[in-house]
Amino acid sequence: MKEGYYWVRDNDNPPEVWRYIRQYGWYRPCIAVPITLSSFKLMNYQIISDRLLPPGYTPL
Repeated sequence: MKEGYYWVRDNDNPPEVWRYIRQYGWYRPCIAVPITLSSFKLMNYQIISDRLLPPGYTPL
């Protein structure tokens, strides 16, 4: 998985954009403490999008 921003959801809350950094894990909006990949899976979070790209981004 590439580092970047992804849409994430669980069963109880609406989707949110989270940031993934390989070395640390998943960052939720407005929370500075990351969730490890194993905790992410145990808490039943799901990635529901491909990596998000900035507006106007055109690959070379």
